[in-house]
Amino acid sequence: MTFPLEALPVTVKARAETWARLGMRWHTHPIQPNHGKAVVVSEFESTTWLAAIIIWATGEAELTTVRLADDRMVNKHYDLENRDDLERLLDELSALIADDRVPEAAVIVQAPGTPA
Repeated sequence: MTFPLEALPVTVKARAETWARLGMRWHTHPIQPNHGKAVVVSEFESTTWLAAIIIWATGEAELTTVRLADDRMVNKHYDLENRDDLERLLDELSALIADDRVPEAAVIVQAPGTPA
């Protein structure tokens, strides 16, 4: 299976109003060959959060986030099969930023020396 990497920039851009409402600036990098396993990355930034979505042509994807107030990291691995899966990933990112709803099966890490 090959995931359509060109879907990420289109899908992220389609949510421009959501990102603006959440105070997020975003940028999607061009698709890179990455040693034979093509990859695309979108980065998000606000005064309170940093986030990145990394998707490989195989459909493997990573959501990585850091809440700047306390350096809490919330990360999740996905195996995307279609655009609906990508929409769910973006829904989970939006819910995390807007309402602090941690995605199911996400890994939460508190940086050493910061309050939990």
